[in-house]
Amino acid sequence: MGQLARGEIVVERLTGTRVIVIRAAPTVEDATTVRFPDGRMEDRFEFELARLQSFFDLMRDLATASLEWPAYAVEYGPRPARSLL
Repeated sequence: MGQLARGEIVVERLTGTRVIVIRAAPTVEDATTVRFPDGRMEDRFEFELARLQSFFDLMRDLATASLEWPAYAVEYGPRPARSLL
């Protein structure tokens, strides 16, 4: 994931809560101090945190999904109408 920087906003993977990095750990094995929206400060390991997706990442995911969708539509396709009688 790379080194986190002080002041960076990241997401806690377990809860999806956005937190701000208060003290970045010098190594991956050390804990990083983060502050939650309610004001409490806790230590988290780097694998417990994830960077926020950028606008470019979101647009890429949307484009990929829109390109894959027609394949699913053809696979399942429209069904023939059944008579109610």
